[in-house]
Amino acid sequence: MRPLILRIGMLLMGIGLLGGAVGTVLVQSFRAIDEQVGTNGSAAAAVLGIGLIIAAFNPSGSVAWVRGGILYGLVVLVFEIVSAIHGKGFHLGPVIFGLAFSLLLIATYPERSKLLPSGTGPKKTPETPPAAAAIKTPPAQEPETEPEA
Repeated sequence: MRPLILRIGMLLMGIGLLGGAVGTVLVQSFRAIDEQVGTNGSAAAAVLGIGLIIAAFNPSGSVAWVRGGILYGLVVLVFEIVSAIHGKGFHLGPVIFGLAFSLLLIATYPERSKLLPSGTGPKKTPETPPAAAAIKTPPAQEPETEPEA
């Protein structure tokens, strides 16, 4: 059930983001989505929306898009706070939309440990410690056999 909810959540989030972006660029009747859902009409929101829609068909194979969807919720909160500080107003709709879907993606992702990258560099094989290299095991000796008479 969780994989289905995850896919539906990703689709709805992607559609909402894409709808808000389309509202500012193409269709005037969608304009309200821009302020109420919170995409601010940016091209980045359109790309994120398309990516999430495509990734919804295989979320486990698209962990980067899931991470992007989670990050969106946090970033929109920061943007709205900064906007309010600068006197441009605070829109609660984008914050609720972003944080709700971010939490949904975290809660339903099947392999949560993969949501946080474990490291950025190439994996190295551990080197043999110097003490272990100094200890040499003698080669195995063949057992002595009695000569045949």
